[in-house]
Amino acid sequence: MKLFYSPFHTFIHKVLVTAHEAGLWDDITFVPAYPFKNRDGEDQGDAYSFAALNPLDKVPTLALDSGQVIYGSQAVAECLDSMSKTGKHLFPSTGPARWDAITRLALADTMFETTVMLVMEGWQPEKEQRIEFFEWIWPKIIRGCDQLEVACKKGFDQFDIGQASMLHAISYMDFRVKFYEAKDPLHPEFDVFAGRPNLKAWWEESIQRPSVTSHYNKDFEGDDSAAFLQKNVQEVLAAQEANA
Repeated sequence: MKLFYSPFHTFIHKVLVTAHEAGLWDDITFVPAYPFKNRDGEDQGDAYSFAALNPLDKVPTLALDSGQVIYGSQAVAECLDSMSKTGKHLFPSTGPARWDAITRLALADTMFETTVMLVMEGWQPEKEQRIEFFEWIWPKIIRGCDQLEVACKKGFDQFDIGQASMLHAISYMDFRVKFYEAKDPLHPEFDVFAGRPNLKAWWEESIQRPSVTSHYNKDFEGDDSAAFLQKNVQEVLAAQEANA
């Protein structure tokens, strides 16, 4: 199967964590996609588009060997988890544990998405940035961080999909502070762990998992050309036609 995703490993990808935890790492062809990227300063147009597979042209997108395509990070993660070879499942089967895990998944995913929105707003010239937008978003992120601190203080019976998403969101917040030149007008040096000792302790332990160290802060090694992406798009389309 093929996973179309952004090969930026300066933050943790929950779908990569899920794939590793499920024992599927070696069964996946990783296909780098750059939805916003102009390679070497030259406009690549639709060279990195895979809209033929996903109308949203958005990562992550998973293509099974049959040609079936799954997109949306939560759907991709659950699909990979359902195929686990290790006997471990990040999605609890039913009951309170499941609802707790997928609620934290929803919370952390939304925190990640809103942080991306802050970053994109920060790309605008300072005079064009909407301060009211930052004022609307930041209380949500701060309350979310406080809720994760409560969850970590309570503790977890096992590593689950909610924690995989927490790793994703928190690592991106740290990435935002350290690597983006644009500074947030309200919280330019936001520290997710300040005043949240349980969240920090959980983080320091969780980032040692092999499913995290497999990619976190490691450069992508492989073909990341537009030609490689388009080759894999055509292979998926061919599989769809063969199985129609």
